[in-house]
Amino acid sequence: MKQKLLALASALALCLSLAGCHFSTPDTVGTIGGETISSGLYLLAQFDAYQQAAQYAGEDQDPSSVKSFLKATITPDGGEAVTVSDYVAQTTLEELRRYVAVEDRFAELGAELDPAYTAQADSYTDQLIENYGDLYAVNGIGEETIRSYEYNLAKQTALVDLLYGQEGETPITDEELTDHLQNQMLYIRYTTVPLYDLSTFAFADEDQTAQMLDLAKQAAADSTPDTFDQVVADALPGIYAVLGTEITAEEAADQLNSSFISLSEMEGSFSDEDTQTLTGLAFGQSAAVQYGGTSLLIAMRMDPLETMTLDTLRGTILSDMGTSLVEADMDAAGAALSADLDQSAMNKLPASKIKMSL
Repeated sequence: MKQKLLALASALALCLSLAGCHFSTPDTVGTIGGETISSGLYLLAQFDAYQQAAQYAGEDQDPSSVKSFLKATITPDGGEAVTVSDYVAQTTLEELRRYVAVEDRFAELGAELDPAYTAQADSYTDQLIENYGDLYAVNGIGEETIRSYEYNLAKQTALVDLLYGQEGETPITDEELTDHLQNQMLYIRYTTVPLYDLSTFAFADEDQTAQMLDLAKQAAADSTPDTFDQVVADALPGIYAVLGTEITAEEAADQLNSSFISLSEMEGSFSDEDTQTLTGLAFGQSAAVQYGGTSLLIAMRMDPLETMTLDTLRGTILSDMGTSLVEADMDAAGAALSADLDQSAMNKLPASKIKMSL
């Protein structure tokens, strides 16, 4: 028996020393829609899918313990309970299908990326490599793969105008844009207040949060469209003071801004109740709610068409409306693609080997 074990060990050592043995990393994992999927792209999609799964981790679950977390169960937004391993496998495939669908649609239109899009994609890639390059590397993901993926995302963004812009394949009408602006987007005058001490970064406790929120709600209730800026600026020093932070009247006034926020952007940032509060505001009405769990938002809803024209807002509305349409288009197109993936190759690139830190 001892001789047999020694022979087995020798055979294993020989196998590991030979190039091309069964333990080699595959260059590709098959095709989707006729396009070859490199192992790097597969690993990147899988890594991203795992990051998404980690967002649904419960308090007693630790995504940094990869093998353990893969066996856990999560419940994605609006979905049913699923094991992390199944979620990662399914999301990886969906992401690869979307990638190929974008490449196919862009090529079908005979389009080329605008230099502004390529410059932004290159910038994003450089930032990712600078900040996370080593982590990507230990996960088998190289710079070329990341750059290709960022270019793909840029193409998906470009498809919004190519498909639904004024000169696009199926232009969105002015009536549709106006309806989306009025019912799916909020234009607000606002300020945010951090729920932590700016010096020590200590978070507000439950009582302090309640006190700050009460003060913010009072400011919102006391304001009118003509007095919102002044009333809120006057209230801010008192709200900050709950945590011992001092700000001047000038600093408070400088914190007021105007911006759009869409219903899709509210998901995950506000509770259902606070989302209803904000979307229920009529023009000129104000409210104060918690924002993202780390700050307060004091906001007044405004009518953007009072100070801007539809043509001025067209790009902003199209970006919000068209992005959702293109995402749905690419999901549908990707789902329809044939997939010929090599399970044995994918088995050599298991999610269990994901590294969450160096």
